[in-house]
Parts: sequence; structure tokens; C-alpha cells
Amino acid sequence: MRMPSLSRRRRVFRLTNMKMIWKYLAAPILLSLVLIGSLWDAIAGSSEPSDTLADSSGGLSGEELWSNNCQRCHNLRSPAMQTPVQWQIIVHHMRVRANITGSDARAIADFLKSASQ
Repeated sequence: MRMPSLSRRRRVFRLTNMKMIWKYLAAPILLSLVLIGSLWDAIAGSSEPSDTLADSSGGLSGEELWSNNCQRCHNLRSPAMQTPVQWQIIVHHMRVRANITGSDARAIADFLKSASQ
């Protein structure tokens, strides 16, 4: 029986090594993706209101916060111009740009989403 060529043996060896590498790296990669997603949610702020967060808005409603914060740079338009999903993305983006606190951003997003339906 003839031995396979050296290049064929190297290809087979590389293929089996890659299978072993993926076998042992798949779980840590998936776990890290889940953890990154959880961390992102924690940084961005969850959609549920939390009693532990300090209320920096001074008791203002979402509509008042929207008017006070957004009118600085934008002409206020009807909340019905965007869908609730679009408002969530817009508020998340503007939270970073306008330095709005998480509780204020949640109140603004809740107002805009409820008013757009």
C-alpha cells in the first residue's frame, strides 16, 4: 500500500486541527457574544424602569423631557412621524450625543413610542 504524499498528509492534519480548534472554541465564542450582549444592554439601559436609578429629571414627564432636551437642537415634530422601533433607535443615539441620562432617555422613549401608536 502506498503512503499518501506529504502535502496530502499536511492538508489532512490541518483539517483535523481546525475541527478540533472549532470544537473547543465554539462554546467560549458563543458565551462571550452573550456576555457582550448583556453588557451592551446594561450600558445602554434596559427598557424596564428601575427604582434604584436616581431620578435626575426632577419629576418631569417624558413629554416635558422631550420638549426640554430635544428642542435645543431640533424643531419639534409630531411623535407619529416615526414608528416605536425607530424612536427607540433615535433616542438611544441621541442619548449619547446629547448626554441624556438613562432614566430621562427611557421616559422620553416611552412617551414617543406611546404617542406614535
